[in-house]
Amino acid sequence: MESSLLSYRSLVSVLVLLFCCASSQARSWPGAQINLHHTSWTARDGAPAMVLSMTQSKDGWLWLGGPAGLHRFDGIRFEQFTPANTPLLTRNVSLVNAFVDGSLWIGYRTGGAARIEHGRIRNYSEPDGLPKRAVWGIEQDGNGRTWAATAQGMYYLENDRWHASPTSWRLPADTYKTLMRDRDGVLWAQGDSGVYFLRPGNTHFGKAPIDSGTGVLFNLADGAVVSWNAARARFNRLSGPGQDSYPSLWERLGDPTSLLIDHRGNLWVGHKDGLEYRTRDRAYLTTPPQGLSGPAVGAIFEDREGNVWAATSTGIDRFRGRRFARIEVPESAIGAAILADDNGGAWVGGFHIAAGDAGDPRITPLWPARREGWADMLTSFTRSSDGTLWGASYGALRRIQGADNRRIELPASIGERVITSVAADRNGELLAAIQQMGLYRLDSSGGWGKTGENGEVNVMARSDAAGLWLGYFPGRVVHAEDGKWQSYGAAEGLAIGLVMSLHLHGKHVWAGGDNGLALFEAGRFKQVSGINGESFDGISGIVEMENGDLWLNATAGLFRIAGGEVAKARREPAYRVHFERLDQSDGLEGSAPRITPSPSLVLSSDLRLWIVRSTGLFRLDPEEQLPQSPALPPIIKTIGAPGEGKALQGDVQFAPGVTSLQVDYTVPLLAMPERVRFRYWLDGVDKEWQDVGTRRSAYYSNLAPGDYQFRLAASDYNGKWGDQHTVARFTIVPTMAQTWWFKVLCVALLLSGAYIAYRWHVNRLARQMAYRLQARMHERERIARELHDTLLQSVQSLILHIHAAVTKLPAKDILRIQLETALQQADDVVDEGRERIRELRGADDHRLSFPDAVLAAAARLRVGEAGAIRMKMSGVLRLIDGAIYQDVLAIVIEAIANAYRHAGAGRIEVEFQYGMREFRCVVRDDGVGIPVEVLSEGGRQDHWGMRGMAERSARIGAKLTVLSSAGHGTQWQLTLPAALAYTRKGDQNGIFR
Repeated sequence: MESSLLSYRSLVSVLVLLFCCASSQARSWPGAQINLHHTSWTARDGAPAMVLSMTQSKDGWLWLGGPAGLHRFDGIRFEQFTPANTPLLTRNVSLVNAFVDGSLWIGYRTGGAARIEHGRIRNYSEPDGLPKRAVWGIEQDGNGRTWAATAQGMYYLENDRWHASPTSWRLPADTYKTLMRDRDGVLWAQGDSGVYFLRPGNTHFGKAPIDSGTGVLFNLADGAVVSWNAARARFNRLSGPGQDSYPSLWERLGDPTSLLIDHRGNLWVGHKDGLEYRTRDRAYLTTPPQGLSGPAVGAIFEDREGNVWAATSTGIDRFRGRRFARIEVPESAIGAAILADDNGGAWVGGFHIAAGDAGDPRITPLWPARREGWADMLTSFTRSSDGTLWGASYGALRRIQGADNRRIELPASIGERVITSVAADRNGELLAAIQQMGLYRLDSSGGWGKTGENGEVNVMARSDAAGLWLGYFPGRVVHAEDGKWQSYGAAEGLAIGLVMSLHLHGKHVWAGGDNGLALFEAGRFKQVSGINGESFDGISGIVEMENGDLWLNATAGLFRIAGGEVAKARREPAYRVHFERLDQSDGLEGSAPRITPSPSLVLSSDLRLWIVRSTGLFRLDPEEQLPQSPALPPIIKTIGAPGEGKALQGDVQFAPGVTSLQVDYTVPLLAMPERVRFRYWLDGVDKEWQDVGTRRSAYYSNLAPGDYQFRLAASDYNGKWGDQHTVARFTIVPTMAQTWWFKVLCVALLLSGAYIAYRWHVNRLARQMAYRLQARMHERERIARELHDTLLQSVQSLILHIHAAVTKLPAKDILRIQLETALQQADDVVDEGRERIRELRGADDHRLSFPDAVLAAAARLRVGEAGAIRMKMSGVLRLIDGAIYQDVLAIVIEAIANAYRHAGAGRIEVEFQYGMREFRCVVRDDGVGIPVEVLSEGGRQDHWGMRGMAERSARIGAKLTVLSSAGHGTQWQLTLPAALAYTRKGDQNGIFR
């Protein structure tokens, strides 16, 4: 049976004793503290107290039920669960059980039950057929029927109503505490009078052939069903293979408050004062002084990842396997030098440790401890070619060869100083780095001598392939080979600060220090950095495996860089390697030591890693990988405006005016939730996935109305992204001001307003121009009257007087003939004056259509053999406003006159375009064109034709352009807005009133 079905296996009587009765008789506990990764949560972390039942639903949530109500946990945060439709009958929950269909069933201690699906609850109470007594078990049988165990017997659900078990089911009306369905679909029910079972397809229960009493049921990994008989404090095998025999350590459990047999077949026992973990060989105990959240264990549960959860009187605890095995060593060995032996063990400080895969390590002292001062301190180990073990200590070397164990004191000239590092040279001599004194050599005769370069040596490493390498304070590495000493520093790429470790593997030389990792190749050191800015600071131990994997014991944890990543970093100087970091989540505690001991990481002969940390000694199998996290899609818990999020129920529509959004999400991975990373993508806003690390909320602002799709993904414990995405679709409804029709209306109103303003402005200009032109016309009429009444009348009178005098002369008198000729010329002048006066008054021209007026004027301008103008017209003929008629006509006539007089044109064409928006008049000729300098000056000097045309066009608000080039003719174009050019309807004089 799934471990999630074991959550409610506790006894009512035991639970009453758990919280109400006096403590049992004190006794001494066997065994050590539970050697598993342990995390506890209490009320300050939001954990509920006095949880009676736990289960895990299909979507991964851990559910907790007890007097404080119903809670759920995703590995990070505890949440009080509130159904979306109606509240729980009571917060006093006795049972939680998750079914394989995804539904969650709860039982109430005051009577009744409930089913929760998709955040909604269906409560069942007395009106639905259940008695008003506590429900301690709810389970499905092999036929899909749901049963409830109560203090008044067994009840089953049919047609959404509960029914008491009839006598035909062969179940006595008794008190039942535990229900369980095993892997074969058999339903087991344990009550006061025994254990009963219902096989799939049967219509009645059978009774197990033992008097089991009150207890709990387990379905073991081998398929066997086991019952705990609380009255007799023993286990009974009810079905399945094997014999009814159990390890002796499983006997004499006392008066447990809760029990669990995990998937490995080990026993967990809850007591009023702690939690026991019993294998077949050993018993372990954790109590509040060792970190248990509380003294009384009320429920134990194993989730699908193999985590074991214990609910205490004041909190929740989780136990899971460690990747690291913690080796308990004497206090004096913590932080001491380490060296691997040839049999899978290691020397650590003053001890030899032989650690197998099972059982406690065997620790043997190398010499009788003095227990005072620094005499037993060891900072470095080495082995000479004859197998002698050498240890560096304070003021002396330790020489260990079999039973021969002695101290070799430093010379008096050196004094009592710490030997920081020791290395055996190939000739059998010994090299010792003495603090603040430099490097000394101990020869085979026992003599000491200074050697090497000046300076303080921190670490040393030697191999036949790479030679002798030394790390000097503060940040220099020296290679000694054949009597030559080659130094490497910042100029050669070494930039790791204080050198704390050197590791030689074949030709590879690795250096670790305060500021990271470096590899020596081709005469230079190259810094190796990781992704996301990881620099691997504080490395005091390095191991390169045969497969190329690199392990680093650093401040932040134990790092693994795969061999492929190392190879890529060697090929590409700027490449940042991917890595795996193991830390407290994996059971590795403390930080790497600094400077001594070096190395702090060694590989034993059985290919296990031994790690020295500030808190003790740890051991790791490098082949063991992180457990695979369940393939669960991430869950979007709430979505909405910040602080107003609601549970996601299908597609969401937000009210108008929402511009900010908060999405809270999670994925219930319970073993190492802190390793899970998240990324999301909001279509239309984000251009790529947003990797937000472990953060479990997304925030957006300034969102526009529209349809959106929010995609969410979660990684596994190794940081690898899965294929499962969770998608939330939502719509932000636009406000009235954000709707398309409102925007269209605003644009239409804006355009209408602009058009009205334009029309008003044009009309205002037209009125102003009309007033000015009317004033000009009045002035012209006044000038015409003055000319007619004064100058012309006077000239006419003078002509008459002269004519009267001429008639008195003889007819053929030469003088008379000359005077008559002069009088004729005077008459012509008067006629021309009258014509000019008519033009000033505009007496006749505006009665003609504009094209006819142009033709008439052109005919007068035509001289000699010049050809007549050609005229074109497009659009509907309209009257030109009288206020501008004369100016427009004057401009056109001037253009025609220029073509006749100056261009020598053979073809003159006039085109009128009566458009709806503008009036356009174009005069073209094929003459000699206008010189460039004349065009640039705007006319010839002392000539006013072109300048007059420009002044008239500017005065009436017209646009006049001229295109001309030498030998290619000239084109004049006059353009007027329709509102200015055409006579308004009802304006007979063509002037706006």
